[in-house]
Amino acid sequence: MRFLLLLICSSTHIVSVAAQAKGKVILRGGENPCEGHVEIYYNNTAGHVGDKHWDDNTEKVVCRTTQCGVPVPDATKNVQRLENRTVWLNELRCSGNEDSLWDCPGYPAPGVSIYQKPTVKMIKCSGQIKISLEPHECHGVAKYSVSATHSGYFCKDNWGPKDTQTAELLCRSVGCGGLKEIPRARWVDMSNYERSEKMGVDCAGIDSVTNLWLCAGKPNQCKNPVVVTCEGHERLQLLGSPTNVCSGQLQQKKTKWEAVKNNINVTDRLCTEVNCGAVKNYTYVDQNLHLTCTDTVKVVLMDGKRESKCFGRVHVNKNGLNQPVCGAGWTAENSHMVCKELSCGKLIEWTNKAPVGPGVMDDVNCSGNESSLWHCKARHGPQLTCQQTPHVICSGSVKFSLADGPGKCAGRLEVLHGGERKRVAQSKWNEKYSDNICQRLNCGKTTGENHPERFFQGSGNFVSIACDRNQPDISECVKSEQNTRNEEAVGITCENHEVVFLKGSESCSGAVGIRQNNNTFWLSGSNETWNSEAAGTLCQQMHCGRLTKFSSSSSAGDISDMTFRAYRCSGKQRSLFDCDKVELPDHNDTIAQVECSGKINVSLSEGCWGKVRIFAEGKSEGVCADSWTEEMSKTLCQETSCGETILKVRKPPPRAVVTFKSLHTVGNNSSLRESTFVKTENIERCIPAYVVCEGSAELRFPASKDECRGTVEMVYEGDSLSVSRKVLTEHSNAICRKLRCGHAQHVAAYFGSQDVVEIITELKCSGDDSKATLETCSITAGKSSDLGFLQCSDWREMVLEEDGCKGEVAVYSQAGRMLVSSEGWTETEGNQLCTDLQCGPLKTKREVSGDDSFWNKTFKCPNDGKAESIWDCETETPPSLQRKKLFIECQDRSKVSLSGYCSGQVRINSSPVCNKNWDIDYSNRVCQELNCGNAFDHSDLPGAKSRLYVSCDQHHHVLGQCHRDEGICQSSVSVSCYKNITFQTTEKCGGQVQVNYGRNWKNVCVDKDTLKNSKLLNSLCKEMNCEYNTNARLEKINEGIYLECPTDYKDIKYCVKAQPCGGQTHGLIIECAGFENTEPVMEKSDITVPLIVGIGTSLLVLILIPVFVRFWMVRRARKKALTKMLPDREADQDSESYDEIGQPEEKALKGESIFAEAAVIKEGDVQSFSSLEYDDVDKAPEAQPLTSQGSKGNQNVADQSDDGEMYEVDDLHPTEDIPANMQTTVEVHNEPKVTAENSTGPPEDEDYLVPDQDG
Repeated sequence: MRFLLLLICSSTHIVSVAAQAKGKVILRGGENPCEGHVEIYYNNTAGHVGDKHWDDNTEKVVCRTTQCGVPVPDATKNVQRLENRTVWLNELRCSGNEDSLWDCPGYPAPGVSIYQKPTVKMIKCSGQIKISLEPHECHGVAKYSVSATHSGYFCKDNWGPKDTQTAELLCRSVGCGGLKEIPRARWVDMSNYERSEKMGVDCAGIDSVTNLWLCAGKPNQCKNPVVVTCEGHERLQLLGSPTNVCSGQLQQKKTKWEAVKNNINVTDRLCTEVNCGAVKNYTYVDQNLHLTCTDTVKVVLMDGKRESKCFGRVHVNKNGLNQPVCGAGWTAENSHMVCKELSCGKLIEWTNKAPVGPGVMDDVNCSGNESSLWHCKARHGPQLTCQQTPHVICSGSVKFSLADGPGKCAGRLEVLHGGERKRVAQSKWNEKYSDNICQRLNCGKTTGENHPERFFQGSGNFVSIACDRNQPDISECVKSEQNTRNEEAVGITCENHEVVFLKGSESCSGAVGIRQNNNTFWLSGSNETWNSEAAGTLCQQMHCGRLTKFSSSSSAGDISDMTFRAYRCSGKQRSLFDCDKVELPDHNDTIAQVECSGKINVSLSEGCWGKVRIFAEGKSEGVCADSWTEEMSKTLCQETSCGETILKVRKPPPRAVVTFKSLHTVGNNSSLRESTFVKTENIERCIPAYVVCEGSAELRFPASKDECRGTVEMVYEGDSLSVSRKVLTEHSNAICRKLRCGHAQHVAAYFGSQDVVEIITELKCSGDDSKATLETCSITAGKSSDLGFLQCSDWREMVLEEDGCKGEVAVYSQAGRMLVSSEGWTETEGNQLCTDLQCGPLKTKREVSGDDSFWNKTFKCPNDGKAESIWDCETETPPSLQRKKLFIECQDRSKVSLSGYCSGQVRINSSPVCNKNWDIDYSNRVCQELNCGNAFDHSDLPGAKSRLYVSCDQHHHVLGQCHRDEGICQSSVSVSCYKNITFQTTEKCGGQVQVNYGRNWKNVCVDKDTLKNSKLLNSLCKEMNCEYNTNARLEKINEGIYLECPTDYKDIKYCVKAQPCGGQTHGLIIECAGFENTEPVMEKSDITVPLIVGIGTSLLVLILIPVFVRFWMVRRARKKALTKMLPDREADQDSESYDEIGQPEEKALKGESIFAEAAVIKEGDVQSFSSLEYDDVDKAPEAQPLTSQGSKGNQNVADQSDDGEMYEVDDLHPTEDIPANMQTTVEVHNEPKVTAENSTGPPEDEDYLVPDQDG
């Protein structure tokens, strides 16, 4: 295979080398490339063709090979050959149809046929070759023609490293001197080339090329033409007006552009070379030729379908038709040329955009010194296919303005850039440019304020401005920005910025003042300028409705300290500053006064918090937050009596439609109603201004049956947020004082759900907490689960004494328990209390006589129904001397239950109760309320989700009175009461004593003195319905639960202690009357199981050893046998080969070995009854077999346990073969034990412990 591949590759290489060895066939020595003796190349070496067997057919093939037509009759002659050249071909016998001499038969091999003649044949073919350039004589595509019968173009595809030499040869052959440059092929018209005949050019390996035709040949492929610019070609351009670049002074490019003098022949060629049609007329100016061609051409920029100034897509208007310039190969130099040609300043930026139609220019390449883009090197054509179109922005298109401000000299800086108004990015702005902008806008300089005004941010794209030393004009420094997320727009206030304000008691009336650059001016009240037109314009400007009244008033102060201004208005202006500013009249001493119909007021939508609302022109509308400042927020809070501090906004409003873009105050101490408002002209969407004043934050205890204790809430932006334990701990006294609840008593973690929610996490106050008033505190809200519980000294709670929803009404407080007088109580107060207690509506109420301590206040709920709890109904009126207790029953009831009889999951109204904070006191409340005695213990029920949290105070005697909260809890609580406890023994009327208290049975553990407590023992028998005790003993157990019964206990269930006993302790075994004495199966000695396992393991090892020995010997024997069978094979042949040769027999042996092993190793099940459940003793058989297969020898094992139990193992008789099923029988015997005399009846002098009877 490898040899075959090598042969194929070698033969392929030979063919390739042979093809390369047979070279070019040319004619040399004649007057043109189609005349001369035949020069043929083999292995890149020139040689001759011998004339043996030379005939007409040979000449036909020679002319065809050289692309020279057919032989000229009678033109063949002998010429002397070079003796030192090899004759490569001889004895040719051509048929005349071959494409090349190399294809003719006859020659034995190149250079083999002996040729001794001193001459060779010289022939002449019919072809007359002419080579020229198109479209210009010394510049363009290389073209050939053959005898005027056909023509074509040369291809450049196979040009190699010597292409410049070939191009040099081409230029000299057409009489244009040497080569100047090889231009882009796309700069010439390719339309004729693409549909014409083509000839390849490859001069590689040809000696002394005198004509390009010697290098011609049929091309394999042909994409690019040969294009040259020769030294004889001079570029031309017309220098004239940009409105027509095809008219003006004719210039030619030498080292620089020079005017063409009058020594030139004026033909249409001149206009054709500059792509301007034909000559229309010409003249000489100072001996310089000026041409006007038939075409009219100018470069324009287009914004969409209209011409624009200094920005847009680059187009050329030719004879009135705008056509785009294509963007292939477009450069910044080209863009500079456009801006320069159109007198649009410097280039700012350019991009290529999608095409808009067929182009008129492409592949433009300007050097920068041309008179027009049209005269740059490029490809010209009427319908060029454009892939892209260049878009140019020149500095001449940039315009600056201040937008959305209170006047023309203040606002957001906008730049007209590329026909689009764009904002300037603040992050890259340098304040040193502000003066330049103000001066450009005739607004003086910037004000230089430390806190510049904020303006409406607007919308649209951003630009940045950054100038260097070479950019004196700021309009040249503008650059588009892409990544502008969260960018802020630049705003500028110039020193000439002025605003008008009204100083008076009302928002839309008063003296007319003007504020400029921190200076105050007053509007002159002279009759010459102050009239109804000026006053009406002012009311409109101030958004104050219509003019009601105008007047003049004398200055109250020294007139010399006041500066006046005057404006003359026609009534058509929108602002006083749009009117003509005039010189003040002589002896002016009055101030203009105005009164408008409207009013202006600034407020918050929710009182002390919410969106900022501006009431103007009869409507209340919003304002954008862009111009709103923190100082404005503080001022608004003060003006609306909502405090002086602003709080952090929790819920920022979304974008919305607003009416006012911005609000601008006049001076530092002015009211917001005196501000200047910038109104939107179109629908604007922005984030509205939004303020939260400290006066909106209200601390309170949630409405409940409690007062002055519980969780603390803060109403913040309309939401009730709980206050964290951290805040309660740090400010407990201040909060209690704030809520008029005395001083703080204690702070604890909240008993209810601790979900992560938004709460008040921080409260920072100035000053000592003991004196803090919370009015100046800053509030922080965040996500947390740290809820707290606060109790103040004036706490009080109202309860119903019987079951939480029924009973006498009492108030618990720091002073203790006091009853509520029935005086003044109606159904309204009853319903409110039942609601607070979560007991539904009122069912009944009645008075109860009795003398007791009474609460010193009465209750009467307000008529407006706004009472949130019963404590909102408390009055300062004390009850009369004729006091009666109040008894109320609500319709609902807090029903407490357990899922089982006196044990199980705790529920209130069928809702499981959470285990959080649960303790034995809560359990006792449940058990006592359900008449189940005391609580024995309680436990968690993981996975049993509940929704009810409970927290009880000491004065809550039933669970229904306790505080409750709803929320998801992962574990509920289970309670076992004493009444649920039951006893049993492991046998009828006797055995191990066990107890169950709601979960499972556990052994009872006791101390040694229990055997002397006949009262206890008799009570246990009574529990089993077995009358009295007859016998009892102790037995060691590992775990259990204590049973301890003092002599004064009457209910044996209360003797069970919720305390486990561990380690070696005493279990109690009793025998009662009626005890059936069955012999139990005792536990086997601990040594039995290990002994059996050890014996079995040893036997298994003994069995496996001969199996493996036999297996090894068989393999060794087979290996020796194979060695004898194959003596020439090495004895240490690998096992893998061996297995393959002896596979059938080996498999048989392996199968026998495996089955033999299986027969020996197979085991039966081993059964053990060493740890039977005590409850099932009576079910166990007297003896059970212990099976252990594979045992050998005589064994006789006997052992005695600590408890006196004997284990015996029968002798095992050895046999020669191992039995399949061999059993070891273990007999268990009870040794007699010494016991006390059994009583035949209960003692007459002792009492029984009666179950369920209190001791």
